[in-house]
Amino acid sequence: MFFSIRNKLNKSWFDWRVRKVFETNVAKCDPNSNLVILSQLYHPDLAMFMVAAKSFSRYVQPHKYVIVDDGLTDSDRETLRGHFENIEFIKTEQVDTGSCPRKGCWERLISIADLNTDHYVIQLDADTLTLDEPAEVLGCLNSSHSFTLGTPGGQRIIRLAEASEIASGYGGDHVQVLAEQALAQLPSTLGNYYVHGCAGFAGFSPGSIRRDAVEAFSAAMMELLGKSKWAEWGSEQVTSNFIVANSPQARILPVSTYPFWKPGVDLSKAKFLHFFGTHRFEGGEYIRSSNKVISALPV
Repeated sequence: MFFSIRNKLNKSWFDWRVRKVFETNVAKCDPNSNLVILSQLYHPDLAMFMVAAKSFSRYVQPHKYVIVDDGLTDSDRETLRGHFENIEFIKTEQVDTGSCPRKGCWERLISIADLNTDHYVIQLDADTLTLDEPAEVLGCLNSSHSFTLGTPGGQRIIRLAEASEIASGYGGDHVQVLAEQALAQLPSTLGNYYVHGCAGFAGFSPGSIRRDAVEAFSAAMMELLGKSKWAEWGSEQVTSNFIVANSPQARILPVSTYPFWKPGVDLSKAKFLHFFGTHRFEGGEYIRSSNKVISALPV
């Protein structure tokens, strides 16, 4: 309870301190681009998304932005239409996830798959911040290679047997732990590789993620882990990691320049920060970095 109250207070303080992002210019789009930037968003994260998307838009102009609407207000949608030149909304309840679970960001992943037939799709979490030119990401876009954020435990693409062996040393019954332990049991027809990455920032080259492949992987994992376990939060990230790892010449963004924030992390080379979860508001770095970026945006 105390954590929940503190988090709400920190969130309100963050929203107030970064309010000038709502005074910045419209993020332009490129009608000749085949890139779609997609995010799943709900009302409390509006200001965070504004900072995330506006900071990224300094370096990348997509064909359009797509929001998987997980509880925005009419006012939120009006605000976003006024700040992004070409933006569309897909309500989560309108997304048919087929045989895959619902919620837990599955609507987001299925929407990516549906768009990926004709577009390169970048999944951008609201709690991210682009500090400098993301050269590795631009390289992936230019060469049409998929990518995902690396993690301290996942900085390379490995075979499923090795991924399962590494995961065997993890404790607990979190769905990601159990799913990674079970990877070696998957049929080889689904894919042979995995990366212990993060779905918070991932790029899918055109045709690299298909709805049928997502459903097939989900069905196989559901059989191994059980329907209720596979429906838990984290299964979508496992699927995203698997899809990226099996995409030709996929890239893993290095943790040295694309780190997760926590107090003590070296930011001297950081180009992109993920302010994930527990440490998000610790130390005030999220506000400091956000306002530094906002001050550089055109108004």
